Amino acid sequence: MSNSKLLLVDDEPLNLKLFQKMLKDNDYQIITASNGQECLLKVEATDPDLVLMDWNMPVMDGLEALKRLKQDEATKDIPVLMITGVMTSSEDLALAMSIGAIDFLKKPFEKLELNARINNILLLSNTLKVLKDQNNSLENKNIFISSLLESVPHPVIYCSLEGVLLMCNHFFEKLIDKNKVELLGKSIYRHFLSEEIGFHVQKDIELVEKGTALAYEKNGFPGNKTFIISKNVVRDSHDKPLGIITAFTDISELKKANEDIVNNKKIELISSALKMMHLNEMNTSLINDLEKVLPHATKEGQDLIRKMTNKFKMNMAEQVWNDFETRFESAFDSFYRILLERFPNLTPNERKLCALLRSGLSSKDIAVLTFQNPQSVDVARYRLRKKLNLVNEENLTDFLLLIDKMQTN
Repeated sequence: MSNSKLLLVDDEPLNLKLFQKMLKDNDYQIITASNGQECLLKVEATDPDLVLMDWNMPVMDGLEALKRLKQDEATKDIPVLMITGVMTSSEDLALAMSIGAIDFLKKPFEKLELNARINNILLLSNTLKVLKDQNNSLENKNIFISSLLESVPHPVIYCSLEGVLLMCNHFFEKLIDKNKVELLGKSIYRHFLSEEIGFHVQKDIELVEKGTALAYEKNGFPGNKTFIISKNVVRDSHDKPLGIITAFTDISELKKANEDIVNNKKIELISSALKMMHLNEMNTSLINDLEKVLPHATKEGQDLIRKMTNKFKMNMAEQVWNDFETRFESAFDSFYRILLERFPNLTPNERKLCALLRSGLSSKDIAVLTFQNPQSVDVARYRLRKKLNLVNEENLTDFLLLIDKMQTN
């Protein structure tokens, strides 16, 4: 191949000149040596692509030079073509090949044969170099990916598109309680809950088809643990899918802590509602006492008392509702969003009634909190049922208790 470096080794200057003449039509860089010892020095200095080595030479023969080249880690991959006019038996050929010669050429030979042999050897050598470089690159990539997986403080796996486990880190080994020898080369799906296998297979199909990363919450493995499962497709330089990398983030403790926080907020909501009901009962009693004075007051006094009681009711109702709504949204953060997605035509008062009922309050409790009579609340409940399209046997409170568990389209 053009511009390749060839080292010609022969103790006969005429042979070296003949070789160069036969090779002059090619764009080779020609280097010469007169014996095996000089060959070793020239190889170290020039790093040739191919050595054409005569067998019989003084100082050090070609066979000894071949041995030393193949024993040296730095030169063992340089191809050597043995050339001889004396050692031509099949045993000689076998000996040279066993030591590491890539081919054997008997003298005399034609120009065409020499060039063909050299071209084939260089082509093969270059192909082997490319494959070796690719293999080294692949090994380096695998080492890098493996190191990267181990650096992630969560279970991480890399699988083929068919779900065969190719790589995993020690966090995944710990999660499954198995070592890599037991895990690699086998289906990852066998480790999921049996009733969830179809779900995970479908998620992988969806991932490859859509080509966008996925993340979902699932209790994927045996045991009471919940994970955020994050997936993405690994692709080659031509954007062809190669496999799927998956990370598992254990959120069991976080979820439990969050549930505890939500439960505490619900308790605070109920406690606050009870306190407000007690306060409103006292305020209602005070208003009733003021209204008893009405028959004994002048007309101006009656108007003043009515204005005072109405203003007091409005201010108290607004204050009570604002405090209640703040605590309610903290305890049931998705309730309003899902309610309005499903029923966008609800009025503010209807949304307020939904929240009060979702908190488990009765019509009497709601009446106390909102300064209404229970009959008015019952009428509002009846209208709300129709707005929510509930049939007779459906319980309004039960329906609202489940509203934030429903999925929207």
